[in-house]
Amino acid sequence: MKKTFILIVLAINFGCNSDDDNNNFKQIEEGIIFGEISGQCAGDCRNLFLLTDEGLFEDSNTDTFGELIELSDWENTTFKKEPLANEKFEIAKTLLTIPDSIIKLENTFLDQQIYADADFFIHIKKDNKIQTLVFDKPHEKADNDSKLYLETLMDISLQLRE
Repeated sequence: MKKTFILIVLAINFGCNSDDDNNNFKQIEEGIIFGEISGQCAGDCRNLFLLTDEGLFEDSNTDTFGELIELSDWENTTFKKEPLANEKFEIAKTLLTIPDSIIKLENTFLDQQIYADADFFIHIKKDNKIQTLVFDKPHEKADNDSKLYLETLMDISLQLRE
């Protein structure tokens, strides 16, 4: 009987999902996923981060979305449970101050996409609102707050990649 109990406990323990070691954006109430993605890419072509009040988390690189990754799947990326060093969080935390204009911004205010290159990506959850933007650079007609925010995001993404 004791052996059976131990076997059951071991089976449950080994049967646990490896996602227990990762953060899932769906579980986060507020925060952003941001970084760089590559359109029309086979495989895992992304350099994404999850930013919340609790810290900055790196992409777990465990997701497999299929041969060609669709843009709608980027928000389903999982992230490591352990946050990156505080120095990296300090670099990125300004992105937590999200201007309201970003939530209202449409991709039509962003430059034409070149799908065979790397693009910047942001997926925002703020005040029960969700926004996803993919862009090469902010459009000159975007409002100043949005433009400044997106330019800051680009700079931070590049700094974190180093």
